[in-house]
Amino acid sequence: MPQTKPFLSVRSLSHTYHTNSGETPALRDIHFDLFPGEFAAIVGPSGCGKSTLLELIAGLIPIETGSLLYPACNKTPAIGYMLQKDHLLEHRTIYKNIILGLEIQHRLTEKNLEYVQKLMRQYGIADFASSYPRELSGGMRQRAALIRTLALKPEFLLLDEPFSALDYQTRLDVSDDIAKIRQSGVTTLLVTHDLSEAISIADRIIVLGKRPGHIRKIVTIDFKTNKKLSSKEARIHPKFQEYFNQIWKELKVDE
Repeated sequence: MPQTKPFLSVRSLSHTYHTNSGETPALRDIHFDLFPGEFAAIVGPSGCGKSTLLELIAGLIPIETGSLLYPACNKTPAIGYMLQKDHLLEHRTIYKNIILGLEIQHRLTEKNLEYVQKLMRQYGIADFASSYPRELSGGMRQRAALIRTLALKPEFLLLDEPFSALDYQTRLDVSDDIAKIRQSGVTTLLVTHDLSEAISIADRIIVLGKRPGHIRKIVTIDFKTNKKLSSKEARIHPKFQEYFNQIWKELKVDE
């Protein structure tokens, strides 16, 4: 990336879980930079600490060793966190679910509500504003959860395997929805177990080795095109298989 100042600098980050039965090292000496407007993905084997890393960055887990710095903004940015489950409230309409965060933060201003309407049109769920979650497909529910997160206008978006429960075709459609985030310039970090998904969306991929999670490689994804490819277009690009094989090889080293 051309920027000189990173948005996020992760330095020597390690974490160990402490229980009555002993200690379990989860992450070891994680070190990388994320640049303003970049969309990065984290991949790695099950149990390597991908979600733990995201929780440390989100501030949900206290940092024991290492540091997180934000050189480009000199402060902790407003963070949006989207989880695997949509966590929509069944007794509220889709619109009421989407504005829940704004309601809690007392930010139900005309400007913010206009932005919500814009997002709902952009992501194709405006016609379902009065529907209830049980009436929507899994993909539509995830779109609602995404809009609920974006409605708060986060400067930094963390996505923890938000498509894991969806079928393949729906994952492709929602992946394109997630890729639209680039247009807003929000710096984004995605955790996924789906390598194809990461390659088709991300600017760079951080490959973690098995527990304790450590960085095996950071791969820059560049399809050498004048426009950003959709998720479907990326998957049929000649370089896609090259990236897949390169990263797959890194993931298989630990076996």
